[in-house]
Amino acid sequence: MTTGFVTRGAFFGALLAAAMIATIPSAQAARNSEAEAYVQANATEALRTLGDRSVALSQRQQTFNRLMAQFSDMPRIATFVLGRYGTQLRADQTLRADWSRAFQDYAIAVYETQLERYSGGTIRVVGSIERTPGRDVIVRSEITPRGASRPLPVQWRLLRTGNAWKVVDISLVIDGNEIWMAQQQQRDFLAALDRSNGNIRALMTQIQGQTASMRTRLTASSG
Repeated sequence: MTTGFVTRGAFFGALLAAAMIATIPSAQAARNSEAEAYVQANATEALRTLGDRSVALSQRQQTFNRLMAQFSDMPRIATFVLGRYGTQLRADQTLRADWSRAFQDYAIAVYETQLERYSGGTIRVVGSIERTPGRDVIVRSEITPRGASRPLPVQWRLLRTGNAWKVVDISLVIDGNEIWMAQQQQRDFLAALDRSNGNIRALMTQIQGQTASMRTRLTASSG
């Protein structure tokens, strides 16, 4: 997930993501049809929602927000992006609740901003790689935006807890670079937290401002 924070380091993020996938043992390279079906169904619905101009923007956003909150493991991602500073959340439940709300609003706005260019398009799952059989899977897909002829690659990393699959990271091509959004976001958040001596509330204020800016731009572009 990126916007605002994620510009520097995108190239290195792409290299890291490529290296991570390249080092997956061949013995774990089996496909997982269940994870593939989960991505196909949920991503199709999300893109359909973004592209449905027959309903008001506020209703589209409300539906999209609900879908992405269900599709993604927001609590896990919210802790992951803080890296070593995430330990603060265990000691302060109020901070944990405030951060989780602010981050989810921000993350969904980022999803909407980045996926808007695919809205109304079609998604086709083309394969998957099991990093840990039955639990940790990368699903590969291609999304063809409405009116375009060339599909764009999008990868989804899913973890399974109990009987439920949830997305924990998405790889998109942004400005020519493949970026795993949660990984890149963690790097950028850590840099910001290092500068503020680990002040999560300062980071929260920053992402709330960015969320408001993204929402304004989305409203303007849909007007």
